[in-house]
Amino acid sequence: MGNDHVTPDLFALRTAADDVPIDDVIRLLGTFHARNALIYLSDHSTVTVDELADVLAAAAASTDETIATPSDRDRIRLRLYHAVLPRLADLEFITFDTETNTVTETSIPDAVTAALRVDD
Repeated sequence: MGNDHVTPDLFALRTAADDVPIDDVIRLLGTFHARNALIYLSDHSTVTVDELADVLAAAAASTDETIATPSDRDRIRLRLYHAVLPRLADLEFITFDTETNTVTETSIPDAVTAALRVDD
Protein backbone atom coordinates (compact mmCIF):
# COMPACT_ATOMS: atom_id res chain seq x y z
CA MET A 1 0.00 0.00 0.00
CA GLY A 2 2.99 2.23 -0.09
CA ASN A 3 3.15 5.05 2.39
CA ASP A 4 0.88 4.31 5.35
CA HIS A 5 1.19 7.88 6.58
CA VAL A 6 -0.65 9.48 3.69
CA THR A 7 -1.38 13.16 4.03
CA PRO A 8 -4.08 14.04 1.50
CA ASP A 9 -3.30 16.86 -0.91
CA LEU A 10 -6.40 18.98 -0.33
CA PHE A 11 -5.50 21.33 -3.15
CA ALA A 12 -5.84 18.42 -5.59
CA LEU A 13 -9.43 18.05 -4.44
CA ARG A 14 -10.40 21.47 -5.77
CA THR A 15 -10.91 19.96 -9.22
CA ALA A 16 -13.46 17.52 -7.80
CA ALA A 17 -15.54 20.20 -6.09
CA ASP A 18 -18.17 20.23 -8.83
CA ASP A 19 -18.50 16.44 -8.93
CA VAL A 20 -18.53 15.40 -5.27
CA PRO A 21 -19.52 17.03 -1.96
CA ILE A 22 -16.04 18.23 -1.07
CA ASP A 23 -16.72 18.61 2.67
CA ASP A 24 -17.82 14.97 2.87
CA VAL A 25 -14.73 13.85 0.97
CA ILE A 26 -12.39 15.85 3.20
CA ARG A 27 -14.04 14.45 6.35
CA LEU A 28 -13.75 10.95 4.97
CA LEU A 29 -10.12 11.35 3.93
CA GLY A 30 -9.41 12.48 7.47
CA THR A 31 -9.76 8.87 8.60
CA PHE A 32 -6.93 6.35 8.34
CA HIS A 33 -9.23 3.49 7.34
CA ALA A 34 -11.01 5.38 4.55
CA ARG A 35 -7.76 6.71 3.06
CA ASN A 36 -6.08 3.34 3.08
CA ALA A 37 -9.19 1.53 1.82
CA LEU A 38 -9.28 3.87 -1.19
CA ILE A 39 -5.57 3.37 -1.82
CA TYR A 40 -5.95 -0.41 -1.67
CA LEU A 41 -9.06 -0.36 -3.87
CA SER A 42 -7.25 1.69 -6.49
CA ASP A 43 -5.06 -1.40 -7.09
CA HIS A 44 -7.58 -4.15 -6.28
CA SER A 45 -10.94 -3.37 -7.85
CA THR A 46 -12.97 -6.05 -6.02
CA VAL A 47 -12.19 -7.33 -2.52
CA THR A 48 -14.02 -8.88 0.39
CA VAL A 49 -14.61 -6.93 3.57
CA ASP A 50 -12.46 -9.50 5.40
CA GLU A 51 -9.55 -8.99 2.97
CA LEU A 52 -9.82 -5.23 3.35
CA ALA A 53 -9.93 -5.55 7.16
CA ASP A 54 -6.82 -7.75 7.07
CA VAL A 55 -4.95 -5.23 4.92
CA LEU A 56 -5.97 -2.26 7.07
CA ALA A 57 -5.14 -4.08 10.31
CA ALA A 58 -1.69 -4.86 8.92
CA ALA A 59 -1.23 -1.25 7.79
CA ALA A 60 -2.24 0.08 11.21
CA ALA A 61 0.05 -2.39 12.97
CA SER A 62 2.91 -1.44 10.67
CA THR A 63 2.34 2.23 11.38
CA ASP A 64 2.22 1.58 15.14
CA GLU A 65 5.10 -0.92 14.97
CA THR A 66 2.94 -3.60 16.59
CA ILE A 67 1.42 -6.90 15.53
CA ALA A 68 -2.20 -6.96 14.36
CA THR A 69 -4.42 -9.15 16.53
CA PRO A 70 -7.69 -10.86 15.63
CA SER A 71 -9.52 -8.30 17.78
CA ASP A 72 -7.87 -5.45 15.82
CA ARG A 73 -9.06 -7.04 12.59
CA ASP A 74 -12.58 -7.54 13.95
CA ARG A 75 -12.77 -3.94 15.19
CA ILE A 76 -11.66 -2.64 11.79
CA ARG A 77 -14.06 -4.96 9.95
CA LEU A 78 -16.96 -3.59 12.02
CA ARG A 79 -15.86 0.00 11.39
CA LEU A 80 -15.60 -0.70 7.67
CA TYR A 81 -18.97 -2.43 7.52
CA HIS A 82 -20.94 0.12 9.53
CA ALA A 83 -19.19 3.42 8.85
CA VAL A 84 -16.47 3.65 6.20
CA LEU A 85 -17.88 1.53 3.38
CA PRO A 86 -21.42 2.98 3.53
CA ARG A 87 -19.94 6.49 3.34
CA LEU A 88 -17.78 5.55 0.36
CA ALA A 89 -20.83 3.97 -1.27
CA ASP A 90 -22.89 7.13 -0.62
CA LEU A 91 -20.24 9.09 -2.51
CA GLU A 92 -20.49 6.46 -5.29
CA PHE A 93 -16.75 5.68 -5.08
CA ILE A 94 -17.54 2.01 -4.43
CA THR A 95 -20.30 -0.55 -4.57
CA PHE A 96 -20.73 -2.35 -1.26
CA ASP A 97 -22.65 -5.63 -1.50
CA THR A 98 -23.71 -6.52 2.03
CA GLU A 99 -25.02 -9.93 0.96
CA THR A 100 -21.68 -11.13 -0.42
CA ASN A 101 -19.55 -8.79 1.73
CA THR A 102 -17.69 -7.58 -1.34
CA VAL A 103 -16.48 -4.12 -2.18
CA THR A 104 -15.96 -2.98 -5.76
CA GLU A 105 -14.23 0.24 -6.71
CA THR A 106 -16.55 1.95 -9.16
CA SER A 107 -15.54 5.55 -9.70
CA ILE A 108 -12.99 7.07 -7.37
CA PRO A 109 -12.50 10.53 -8.90
CA ASP A 110 -9.05 11.28 -10.31
CA ALA A 111 -8.83 14.27 -7.98
CA VAL A 112 -9.27 11.98 -4.97
CA THR A 113 -6.60 9.53 -6.13
CA ALA A 114 -4.33 12.50 -6.86
CA ALA A 115 -5.00 13.85 -3.37
CA LEU A 116 -4.02 10.46 -1.95
CA ARG A 117 -0.95 10.47 -4.19
CA VAL A 118 -1.90 7.14 -5.75
CA ASP A 119 0.29 6.32 -8.73
CA ASP A 120 -1.72 4.72 -11.54
